[in-house]
Amino acid sequence: MSENALDNEEFDTVVLGTGLVESIIASELAAADKKVLHVDRNPYYGGNFSCFTLSAFVEWAIEHRDQRQTPLVDIFVGSIDSDSPTFSVGHEGEPKQATAVPSSTESSGPASRPFDRLSAYITDTQTLSERSSITERLTKLFENDRKYAIELAPKVASCRGELIDLVINAGIGEYVQFKGVEHNYIVRDDTVERVPDSKGDIFASDSLNLVEKRKLMKLMTAITDDEGFGQLLCDCEDMGFVHFLETKFKLSGKLLDSVVYAVARAENRDELSARAGCERVQKYAKSIGRYGRMAYLCAMYGGGSEIAQSFCRLCAVSGGTYILSEKVRSIESRDGNDNGYSVQLAHGRVFAKQLVLDPCYAPDSLPTASAISRLVCILDYPVFGEDTTATLSYVTDSGVVSMLYTTQATLTAPSGQSVVYAWTKGRLSDTRTLLLRALTTVRGSLAQPLFTALFDVRDMQPSENSLSGLVYTGAPDSTLDFDSAVGLAQQILAKVL
Repeated sequence: MSENALDNEEFDTVVLGTGLVESIIASELAAADKKVLHVDRNPYYGGNFSCFTLSAFVEWAIEHRDQRQTPLVDIFVGSIDSDSPTFSVGHEGEPKQATAVPSSTESSGPASRPFDRLSAYITDTQTLSERSSITERLTKLFENDRKYAIELAPKVASCRGELIDLVINAGIGEYVQFKGVEHNYIVRDDTVERVPDSKGDIFASDSLNLVEKRKLMKLMTAITDDEGFGQLLCDCEDMGFVHFLETKFKLSGKLLDSVVYAVARAENRDELSARAGCERVQKYAKSIGRYGRMAYLCAMYGGGSEIAQSFCRLCAVSGGTYILSEKVRSIESRDGNDNGYSVQLAHGRVFAKQLVLDPCYAPDSLPTASAISRLVCILDYPVFGEDTTATLSYVTDSGVVSMLYTTQATLTAPSGQSVVYAWTKGRLSDTRTLLLRALTTVRGSLAQPLFTALFDVRDMQPSENSLSGLVYTGAPDSTLDFDSAVGLAQQILAKVL
């Protein structure tokens, strides 16, 4: 395609950003015979759902992240016991002019550039000998560079969720591969316990006494009974989910926490109503058995990014046009909002009747107080098994952390290593200690961190002076599965189709 091939071309819809929500919308519009242009300013697909090799993750931190949305990325190489990260990649001012990490002759290929660029961000606390050790560790990590798949916003797919139904109905199953999430753990009082998933697991559990097993069986039987579900909630509609479980089923302690946080995936005790909580438990229970004994599926090679790319392929097959690495210079009304929009790209101007965009593409967008703090850690040992994937809920009085554990089973880490993700609501300045404590508890004494990154992703909101009529999507939320993203895409499609 020539540099100005699209100059002054008309489209029904221009979609800015290739995150999962935007990609679903673009594919559905193209399938409805709309003329679609799908643009991303980055050289890769996925937006905030992107997945990277280790070197590409470093490139994202240094060069491609939106500095308004993610102002800081702290990276630890090796131990996380120190309060000071090895590298602190922030947007305020120039990189610190500390003594560079000693260069390594072994660093070559795709890993060499980020390896060298990271040295500009080394913190001032390391001695020269420590920096030599950092060099050796990074070189060894980058030797397996392409065996890592590091996600910005890890999620799983509920077996009875909207994403799986959408993948099936859209016919993109050939583009995406999934593997079952074999285990679900709750981490409480520094103890990691597996949550029983089925009637057989409940009776076989060593962590539940006989009374607790009976209570849990009574709950699961009642909630999965479609005919009796409405009666179960009779006179309880205004009750909170925790109070409902305490009064109706006499749950307490670790059993209550397991249902509230590991099954219903609540993020605090007061979040869910009785109906909302029961619906989540019912969905979880009915997911087990659809594709095996697990409730969730994990996409191979990195979830959201692979799924987003699959919808992009579908859009292209239906006639959609794609441009990556294309900056958006300006967005203007075209002779009044009724006539659509003019979008000035780096290599030409296009016109659209409607515009769907990630808020980050609005020049006047500003970060809000809402944020999700995230941690990703490569461990030198597969603490929950070499060929397995697991979800975890870390529960404390100070907060709840959602966690995902992956290995070579989903082709996201080299053999003998594992990747642990942790995330919670709030800015990193308020949640850093909680995230690191969750990681320390989960890895125990069996595994040591090789590479750890912490950052937060802040919600972006256009200013009051933004053009009217634009349709905004949003960043990935803190829920475990993809259903909220699919739901948002479907809400937007109902408006624009």
